[in-house]
Amino acid sequence: MNLNLVDQLCLLALDDEKGSFVADSLSFAYALAGAVILELSLQEKIKIREKKIEINTHKKCNDDLLDHFLDQIRNSKKKRELQSWVKIIGEKLSYIKEETVKKLIDDGILTKKEEKILWVFSVDKFPTKNAKPENELRKRLNDILLNDRSLELKESMLISLIDMCSLNKEVYGKEGARQYKKKIKEIIENAQLSSDVGKVVKEIHDALMMVIVLMLTTSTIIVSS
Repeated sequence: MNLNLVDQLCLLALDDEKGSFVADSLSFAYALAGAVILELSLQEKIKIREKKIEINTHKKCNDDLLDHFLDQIRNSKKKRELQSWVKIIGEKLSYIKEETVKKLIDDGILTKKEEKILWVFSVDKFPTKNAKPENELRKRLNDILLNDRSLELKESMLISLIDMCSLNKEVYGKEGARQYKKKIKEIIENAQLSSDVGKVVKEIHDALMMVIVLMLTTSTIIVSS
């Protein structure tokens, strides 16, 4: 099953049994914005020129969520810098989670369950229905970090995003997060991307990491969980 970066990050951020998101809303909002931008760059739909994001093709992603933001970038009255798009997309946290969860339910990976709080308020939970895709993803990430396996471009991006929103303990376990700390830092800082596409994505990735760190320290973004 081909899951994009947004799908993967949301899946890893969900508690499998409780069916609720465990990531901090602020950092998760920016990480998901980063996942959207990185996925669009991986699919060669966008590029950066003079620090501003530009459309690279008229082709669609064939993914409702990605195409929504791709159209938003395409139809913007002016070209905006990376930081602006991180903020704009990050403010759509609820929409991103809603659309991604819906997609994962349609794919048979999650299921929807309604719970009552104090027997009055209803809250939707999304526990795992088919654990295989997430288990395979977690196994692959742990194998990369524990056994120094070679990693693909998307995997290095995902490891960066997981670290960005402090999900290392959730994904690798408390001991694993401590054990992999140095390796994670090396992957983030020293990912070697040889292809032309890789160089473009690395440029966006590096700029994105700096922008999000800056925004996390100064932001007043309002997001809803």
